[in-house]
Amino acid sequence: MKNNRLLTLVVVVVLLLAASGLAVNQAVNNMNLGLDLRGGVYVLYQAVEADDTGAVGTDRIDRAISVIRNRIDGLGVAEPVIQREGDDRIRVELAGIEDQQAAREVIGRTAMLTFVGPDGETILTGGDLRNAGVTFDERNRPAVSLEFSPEGTRKFAEATEKYLGQIIYIQLDDEVISNPEVRTIITDGNAIITNQENVEEASNLALMLRSGALPVELVELETRAVGPTLGQDSLNRSVQAGVAGLILVLVFMLVYYRVFGIIASVSLITYLALVFSLLTAINATMTLFGIAGLILSVGMAVDANVIIFERIKEEIKTGRTMRTSIEAGFDHAFSAILDANVTTLIAAAILFYFATGPVRGFAVTLSIGILASMVTAIFLTRYLLRSFNKAEILRTPQNDAAKDAGVLAGGVNFVGMRKIAFILSAVLIIVGIASMGTAGMNFGIDFTGGTNIHLNIGQDFTLEEAREVLEPLGLEGATLQQVGATGLGEGQAQELLIKAHELTPEEQDAVLAAFQEQYNITTDDYSVESVGAVVGGELTRQALIALLLASIAMIAYITLRFEYRFALSAIVALLHDALIVLAFFSVFRVEVNGPFIAAILFILGYSINDTIVIFDRVRENLKNRHKDKLTEVVNMSIRSSLRRSIITSLTTLLVLLTMYIFGGVTLQAFISALLVGVFAGTYSSIFIASPVWLSWKEAEAGKNTRTKTA
Repeated sequence: MKNNRLLTLVVVVVLLLAASGLAVNQAVNNMNLGLDLRGGVYVLYQAVEADDTGAVGTDRIDRAISVIRNRIDGLGVAEPVIQREGDDRIRVELAGIEDQQAAREVIGRTAMLTFVGPDGETILTGGDLRNAGVTFDERNRPAVSLEFSPEGTRKFAEATEKYLGQIIYIQLDDEVISNPEVRTIITDGNAIITNQENVEEASNLALMLRSGALPVELVELETRAVGPTLGQDSLNRSVQAGVAGLILVLVFMLVYYRVFGIIASVSLITYLALVFSLLTAINATMTLFGIAGLILSVGMAVDANVIIFERIKEEIKTGRTMRTSIEAGFDHAFSAILDANVTTLIAAAILFYFATGPVRGFAVTLSIGILASMVTAIFLTRYLLRSFNKAEILRTPQNDAAKDAGVLAGGVNFVGMRKIAFILSAVLIIVGIASMGTAGMNFGIDFTGGTNIHLNIGQDFTLEEAREVLEPLGLEGATLQQVGATGLGEGQAQELLIKAHELTPEEQDAVLAAFQEQYNITTDDYSVESVGAVVGGELTRQALIALLLASIAMIAYITLRFEYRFALSAIVALLHDALIVLAFFSVFRVEVNGPFIAAILFILGYSINDTIVIFDRVRENLKNRHKDKLTEVVNMSIRSSLRRSIITSLTTLLVLLTMYIFGGVTLQAFISALLVGVFAGTYSSIFIASPVWLSWKEAEAGKNTRTKTA
């Protein structure tokens, strides 16, 4: 019987690992890669009325999108993304395009609609067409109505008389979009194009015709272009970071937990396969920050398993068997896993709503990772634990072994250190506020507006040589930075980062041309980010709104699941963590860019996750040990959660360090914020959140005592 169970378990584990490997391989081969990994162009346009007549209408935006789509189709770009953003903006993403400069020129030029006779003579232009719409002919079939201006009416009358019985070609940007036959002479300036298959076809043709006389100007608000070489380099680095992070986490779990570690490893690999499969199923686009979110979720996915394992160990200490400890451990761990993950999911959802571009990929992978980790922990880990127990691989340990698994730091009085912790945090925050008040924050172009140009020179160079190349271009105030592998000195790194005020497309092209001439680089070795001041200001407002909404949503959920004192104490801890990270960035002059907002929201989610686990213990101990003093209840709750907090922080730090080492310059500021945030979040969950709640309760108790005495 035992051998049969063992054989069944081995078969199940092998099948799980094999299926996971196949699923990951299939997903990777079919995954859509974003611009930052594949290379391509991202442009955010704002439509502006050419004649200052007021707001841009919906119809005009639709016409602009039609023109852009028509032009991009001519470039042969596979699966372009052309979407409306808000009331007057259009987002264009062209992944994998070879000639990025040509693409931007084609998208931005003015549309040209022409009516051409069979002899090649241009009869009318879009300026002669007043309107086009959907109508029906005398047989009630879909058609397109045309209305010409007075001058257009005269020209069209002459043309229909000249080309009666012949075809007139209607071209948009030199591409024929319709070729109707002239059946009668039209002198009143109103005509219809018949033989439309359906209303949708007629509507599309009418839209393209109206687009020929587009009365809006498209202004570039934000541009990001990544050459294929730099995109491939980012992909290679992120894959290295992912593999290294996964190996480190698996090795740690195996060494620390042994048999439990085997179960956690199988669950973690299955979790990754599930995440990859879900991302492929929803046709998600994987970005560099999306991969960062995926790698980071590996460290966090361990958390649910750690909570379960530590709970099982505690149940064993009470004298239970392994089988009953597994069931009781799951029952006690479920509420902590649920509440901790829901609060983190709140932060991820708000980030997804407010984020744009590659950072949204971080929110997507993080959200899917949170949901997948809950599924694998609650169902798969439980099944494997039961199966390992039935196969007698997991046995009830002897008393000595159980004692070895005792609570970490059993005699430490964490609550007694709260005053020291409060003072330490206050000092760090005051230093940070003073730094922000005097030196300010080192805001990047996402907030201030400007242009970053990243060049892969492909050979050793010095900053002085690079400045000489740029000197004739007169880029005043531009800063240059060598980037590359960690530890390389001046003249050894082969990549250059140029930060300047907002450059026009012509100025950007001039920079590329100068370095092409000097170092023989190509557009494959070039990436550019250009953000207007308008977008930077909006990002600041969106960041504040996102943080406010995340805090309100978390307060509401924690109040619902716990009580309002827990909720407000958690927010105090979150504010503490955010201020610590801001202080670090201000004091050490680390650049604050768009992804920094994603980092702050993740930190809030991570910190609240840590805090919720301890609050869950406080809530449980208040019920089971209602006769104990509050101080002892809180101390006991922190001590019993300490091992889990340290292990989760350690696994998260392991994957963060691999991303910092392998991820390249694009991710370094982002990862720096996360590293500081993980330390701050772990610290605040132990020394700030619960002690603040305790101090509040003690203050209320003292007030009630004084009231009764009076």
